[in-house]
Amino acid sequence: MQKHLALPQNFFRMRLLKSIVVLGIISYCFSCKKDSTVDTTPNFYFFNGGVSNFNNGLILFSAEDTVTYDMVISSTFLPSNTTTVTLGVDDSYRQSYNTGYGTNYEAMPAQSYTFQKTFIASDSTAYDTIPVTFNKQFLNGGNYLLPVRIISVTNKYEIDTSANVIYLHTQDAVLSGQYTSTGKRVLYIGDTASDNIQSVDTFTVNKDLVPGTDGTSTLDYADIGANGWQYVLSLSADDNSLIVHPNAVILNSIQAGSFMVLSSSFDPTTKNIYIRSRYKNLNGDERIVEESLTLQQ
Repeated sequence: MQKHLALPQNFFRMRLLKSIVVLGIISYCFSCKKDSTVDTTPNFYFFNGGVSNFNNGLILFSAEDTVTYDMVISSTFLPSNTTTVTLGVDDSYRQSYNTGYGTNYEAMPAQSYTFQKTFIASDSTAYDTIPVTFNKQFLNGGNYLLPVRIISVTNKYEIDTSANVIYLHTQDAVLSGQYTSTGKRVLYIGDTASDNIQSVDTFTVNKDLVPGTDGTSTLDYADIGANGWQYVLSLSADDNSLIVHPNAVILNSIQAGSFMVLSSSFDPTTKNIYIRSRYKNLNGDERIVEESLTLQQ
């Protein structure tokens, strides 16, 4: 079974923004010089392309052997004709990235990925989706980088050189993957010792456990990750036990010194995680949060 990484939700917002900017330029040009010619040649690019979007190309595996990432290719103007687009892997971008950022990404083995190298871009839709399927059995852990570049387009259309490469990559981290979390948040009036419960919220959400570059990984906290609340996780060098810390957003949103991890565990075989924590909100009311995370199948 293959898992697909969803099309980014802000794709259409970004495309609309580019269109507004382009239309604004057109409007300005016509207002300044009525007989000026405006170049409306379609300019093809990767959504999430370029070095600035590097982190958006992180590939996270579930319990399955394969995962599929959907590359999204669009253009600044809707093409008036169907267009042949050719893609390819350009390892020089991996070498340049390693040199520029002091990293040591390896070239991704050819047998570990598959994608369509040539396709016909539609003249009636805003974008085209090209899936890349990765097989983790050929990766053996490690940090791998696969730079996919738009090599050519037909009809004398152009390529946006600022976003013509997408950096798909893996990071060697035990604490990484796609998880399903089930749990509950219990809010007390005052301290838990009063046993005066104000509310109980249960949740089931999907989460990404994302490795960082400093040996830690980040995980959304309960069902409020959208608010910036995250755990910072790592494994102890002494006994490989799970270490859990709140991020700065949590600490700035609760009563100082009130956060405490009551219990936590990580199963290295199944990669399942359990966390139970407590804190006091700024009103002095205590909350206990408990969640169990299972690596997705």
